[in-house]
Parts: sequence; structure tokens; C-alpha cells
Amino acid sequence: MNVNRVDQPGSTTKPARVDNSDEETEERPAGLIGAVDNVLRLLRLFENSKQLRVNEVSREMGLSRSTVHRMLSTLSYHQFVEQDEFSRAYQPGPALVDIGLAVVQNMDIRVIARTALTKLWTETNETVHLAILRGPEVLFLDSIESQQIVRTGSRIGWTLPAHSTASGKALLAELDEEDLLALYPNEKLEAPTSTALNSRAALFAQLAETRDRGYAINNAESENDVSAVGTVVRDRAGRARASIAVTAPRSRVDQEWVRTTAATTIRIADELSGRIG
Repeated sequence: MNVNRVDQPGSTTKPARVDNSDEETEERPAGLIGAVDNVLRLLRLFENSKQLRVNEVSREMGLSRSTVHRMLSTLSYHQFVEQDEFSRAYQPGPALVDIGLAVVQNMDIRVIARTALTKLWTETNETVHLAILRGPEVLFLDSIESQQIVRTGSRIGWTLPAHSTASGKALLAELDEEDLLALYPNEKLEAPTSTALNSRAALFAQLAETRDRGYAINNAESENDVSAVGTVVRDRAGRARASIAVTAPRSRVDQEWVRTTAATTIRIADELSGRIG
């Protein structure tokens, strides 16, 4: 949007600058939130510059200095940028760096774990998964589907309540009580199926069993016809980084299946743990 201003002859007043940060423009598709779009565009400037200055960002983005300053102040408050004490320029902050490192680490885990997943898939002839904990949910990073006619499907990209999956319970069992209480402040839990855990007390009791035996069980808790076993994958320092799990139709799962599949999953998880830094 352009605003034309008529000045008196001889006037040296510059046209007022109009900030379109929250308006649609010809370049910005409909449906985008202008302020959010501008913040994300600002962060992408770090792709080509180690440091950013207010006047440089103002020129690059076509925004007023006051708008840019407010954006950078907000990002600084959330530690996405930090200001150099001497140059007053802005550089990537710890929050932005941590997010980037976390994404890279998770991508590395997926690449490193692919061979182990393939081995687990081959030995069990069932669908296998790689997952990480995201708060009270588990995020599935990778899956390989069984070739059997009746099988469970891929969960790549899915998020499910951690307390109702074998992958999630294996990772939750690694947390101390303080962290668990932070994730589950209420006694009542969401139960996706009739057999899923519906109380914090029941979850804590099952997590204790998981620690004792070294693997977690899902007995039709995330989906009615799916059962699973899962265990954690650690890095060389012994920290839980992810979990691998085997899922199968409930009709094929009995105590012997759980015992043998769990033993195979633990063995392959241990082999994978030796390759994660």
C-alpha cells in the first residue's frame, strides 16, 4: 500500500513511511499472518549474515526501524536473538541455536537408526517404529511396514499420547518423578481406548514395571487392534535419545510373542545405542 502526500512548495519533509506488517500485500499470499511472516523472514536473514543491525533489516525488509526494533526486542526476550554488547548488532540466540541443533540431532538419529530398524523389521516380520518424546506426546520419526497381508501401518509424523504407546512409555520410564509430575499434573489421563491407562497412579505403576523388565508394552491402548513392545535407545553417555518399537495386530500377539519380540528389540536397541554419540 502506497500513501501519496502533497507537501507545500519548498518543503523538505519526507513522505511518512507506512508499516504494512499486519496487512496483506501483493507479494504475501492471503491467509498469512503479517507479523508472524515478518518475524520468520527476519530470522531467515541469518542464513546469509552472522549479525544483523536494525537499519540493515529495515532496508532489507522495507519496514520502519521502530517495527524492526520491536521485533528484535521480542525475539531477544525469548532468546531467539541476542545483542552484542559492543557492536549492538544482533546474532542468533541460544533458543534458536538449540532448536537447530535438536532438529539436526533428530535427523541424525533417523539416519543412524535406519539400519537398526531394517534389522528389527527383518527379524520380527512386523511393522517397526522410531520415536522421540515431545512433552506428554510421542512423535514417530520413522517406520517400516510389515509385508504381511494383515499388518499395522506406518506412523511417520504421528503424535500420540505417550502414556498409551509402548514407545512413549519406554521413554517416560526414563524420567524422574518430578519431571513426570510436570508432564502429568492431573490424576485423570486421557484414554484413547477402553484398555488404555486412565490414571496417573496406574501409569506410574506401569512405568515402574517397565524399568524392572527393560521394555514397555502397549496392549491395544493407542488403537483397539494394535499391540506393541518398545524400548529406549541411548547415546554413549547412557542418556535416552529415542525409542524403537514393534507393533502387530492384536490377533498375533500373545505372551510368547511379547517375550521373544522384546528380547530382539532390546538387543537391537543396544547395538544402535553404541553408534549414537
